[in-house]
Amino acid sequence: MGATVSASSWTGGNPFLYKSKTTPDWEKDPSFDSNYGFEGQRKERVMLATEAEMVSAKVPMKLRDYCAHLFINYMACKKDKFPFVYRCKHERHEYETCQYEDHIIRMKEFERERRLIERKERKAAKEQKQSHVDESC
Repeated sequence: MGATVSASSWTGGNPFLYKSKTTPDWEKDPSFDSNYGFEGQRKERVMLATEAEMVSAKVPMKLRDYCAHLFINYMACKKDKFPFVYRCKHERHEYETCQYEDHIIRMKEFERERRLIERKERKAAKEQKQSHVDESC
């Protein structure tokens, strides 16, 4: 169900347009090298909040991502400024911007993986076609 639902957003709601062979599994690690196609090394993302900080701040498991340090700051501000939580709009904006940028990065990585899988499929089909032509001659 989950794959069909997630695919419905970019197939216009038609589950039959979902290409299961070329769609990467989002639960697994990428199958291609992260530097493949790039010159030099890509900067690796680093968690700024440690596990101990997240546990002590009682950050929910679903929010323990690359923006957890900003979530901790936002919650601390809300606690300090209560009941005037509107004064934490800067911290909230920073956290939501980080969440948005993280989403964009993940979508770009998903799309990159999908395109590399499609490229691999095209190369394999071309090679197979070329081998059939060579055998017939």
